[in-house]
Amino acid sequence: MARKPQDARRQGRPIAQQSEGLDQHILATAMRLFTEQGYAGTSIEQIAQAAGTGKTTIYRRYPSKEPLFQAVVTALAETLLGSATLAETSSPDPMTALRTACRARLDLASMPSAVAVYRVIIAEAHRFPNLIHHVRADALDPYDDVILRLLKVIQEKGQIRDDAVLKELHRALTGLCTGWAVQEALMGRQGLLDASDRDAFFNSAWALFLGGVIKPDP
Repeated sequence: MARKPQDARRQGRPIAQQSEGLDQHILATAMRLFTEQGYAGTSIEQIAQAAGTGKTTIYRRYPSKEPLFQAVVTALAETLLGSATLAETSSPDPMTALRTACRARLDLASMPSAVAVYRVIIAEAHRFPNLIHHVRADALDPYDDVILRLLKVIQEKGQIRDDAVLKELHRALTGLCTGWAVQEALMGRQGLLDASDRDAFFNSAWALFLGGVIKPDP
């Protein structure tokens, strides 16, 4: 007996869930191999074998290794961007939203998986500049755009100095909130894995930021 159309529709969600689960498994496997072997030392064939799937399954999703690596980085960055976007849209105070977004970046920068991928990006940047360009465009620029928008609103509201150059202020803020943590993690040190340590570090960094940009009382 032929399956009724409504029966086929009932199968849609489980199939979609299975596909999503496979996507996540492929990305997790690719991340592990990229961080263990480097970008140049990892092939689609190796990823397929380690994931227990066929090469064609991966190629249907990613036509080459480059977009697969981009997807790995983007998957990591989506949590960061989601936190920043939520802060921007849900908080009535742009300064509070900025603080939340910057703290989210520190949390991501302290994650061992993010640090491992960052090592690969640094190691391969000189050999694959086009790859790094896409990583920045897909994963980092959208977050930076949120930060710049928040800084602009904060400046327009008169909460920070009028003479502050927002692009340079953004760079300084990023370095202040995450620079040391990233450096420690890249060198294999403990860094700020503990949330209470991140709290203390971030509170100090944020206080320094505010001290440098808040308008003095007339």
